[in-house]
Amino acid sequence: MSYSIHEVAEKLNLSTYSIRYYHDHGMLPFVERDANNNRVFHDIDIEWLRLIMCFRNTGMPLERIQHYLDLVQQGDATIPERYQMMKTQQERTVQELAAMQQHLATINTKVAHYQEVLTQGKPDTYVPTDLPQPEPTDNIA
Repeated sequence: MSYSIHEVAEKLNLSTYSIRYYHDHGMLPFVERDANNNRVFHDIDIEWLRLIMCFRNTGMPLERIQHYLDLVQQGDATIPERYQMMKTQQERTVQELAAMQQHLATINTKVAHYQEVLTQGKPDTYVPTDLPQPEPTDNIA
């Protein structure tokens, strides 16, 4: 099946600008052009875009994505390097996920607190102006 750039953008919730950028920078090597020089996308191109989006959403720099995509096209001899790249990205993503889980726990605590304030009439015990101020320190050298 083939798709226009607008259909791909809608399907992936991605801007046409981003898709053009990825294509113009060689990250979508299989995209064809029609008689009017419009990009024609196929399912494999959509899979490459999904992979690019995954990498971008997990913080991989564009240069690393490009390098990975180049390695894929070079064939099986590059599998050890691709494996290492994926292991590194996996570790980074796990660390980011753990940090996000900590942030979520903090937010969940605040939601529960405000729910009690709203539904049970409990006082809001967190008022920044009521917090004790740190003691001044003497830093005389």
